[in-house]
Amino acid sequence: MSTWREQRRLDNAADRAESRRDAEAALERRLKERDAVRKQRRDDQQARDADKRRKKRERKAAWKTRADWIAVNTDLAAALAVMVAGMIPAFYFQLDALITAGVFAGLAALLAFMLEAGAWAATAGEVKALKAGRAVWPYRIAIWSFTTAAASINFAHGLQTAWWLGAILAASSVVPVALFHMVMAGRHAAKPKPDPKAKERARHEKRRRKHHKDVAALADRLLSAAEYGALTFEEAFNAAWSIKHGTAKPGMTPELHAVANRSQERLAAALEPSKGGAQSIRTALLERLTNPLPDSSPVFESGAAPHPVKGRPKGRTTRFPSGKDASPNIADEKARQASLAERLPEVYDLADELAMKGRELSARAISKHLHIRLADAADLRDLASARRPATRIHAVNGTH
Repeated sequence: MSTWREQRRLDNAADRAESRRDAEAALERRLKERDAVRKQRRDDQQARDADKRRKKRERKAAWKTRADWIAVNTDLAAALAVMVAGMIPAFYFQLDALITAGVFAGLAALLAFMLEAGAWAATAGEVKALKAGRAVWPYRIAIWSFTTAAASINFAHGLQTAWWLGAILAASSVVPVALFHMVMAGRHAAKPKPDPKAKERARHEKRRRKHHKDVAALADRLLSAAEYGALTFEEAFNAAWSIKHGTAKPGMTPELHAVANRSQERLAAALEPSKGGAQSIRTALLERLTNPLPDSSPVFESGAAPHPVKGRPKGRTTRFPSGKDASPNIADEKARQASLAERLPEVYDLADELAMKGRELSARAISKHLHIRLADAADLRDLASARRPATRIHAVNGTH
């Protein structure tokens, strides 16, 4: 019996211990759930606070952006304010004028809105056209057509009371549009001025392509063959001219050089009887005609030194046509004469050779044989004639 009771007591104790454990577990669960709820509430509150702070920062940044925009675009902001201040009364008085004229109120509102909104829609289109670099004249025609119609209605309506009221009402339609255009004109950079030389350059290019079609065509082919940007048209044209005509720079051709050489010979023959100062004049002319293009050596300018040639001192200069200092420096002339005298034996040999062939010695023959300038050859011929009179020399047509 005692054993049963003892067992029962033990069972009851075990049940109570189990109940305590269940109660403790339930309490622990409730505490955890309460902590979780509190944590969720804290997290939600923190999220709401963070969202409020973010929105506050965004509003502050937006207002700062607006303030900065107004500070930078004060002219445009003022123009927009004037637009609103003018559009509202302009619309109202147009509506009033149309209703007074017997137009149904709904239609009058639509017509007034069409005139005011049409002008500003065309203005917005003009602004976009300016930014895109497109033509703006269609927009401006529409703008001032709408504006003129609206201003006429307002002026006629206000004139029924007083002329100044008509002027003010008309200005409510014109002034905002005009002011906005002034502001936008100041905000867009002026168009660059055209290059004053562009027209002349285009005319020159057209003439060059017309007069030298084959060279221009070859230059275009050289440009298309070269790497992009590696060759300019001027460089290509110079190269094409050299290929076609064999000369270093455009302008001269073999035919023109032949004409120039014949002219030099005739001029030398015409100046042959002259002595002294005329001799230096002849030399200067021949030097000038050797390269007839403008970039040849300026031998006629005061103090300009011509290109040195064999047997001729570099310091010799010629001034023409003033007549002053036309004769060369005495020392330089003596040196030149001495240098020429050293080549007299070669001239005598040439004269003998030509005499055996029945020909006469000429400046042209000396120039070709000794590879010297025609002017120095003429001096050598005169020197040979003076020192060896028996030499057969062509004295009249010495250059032929």
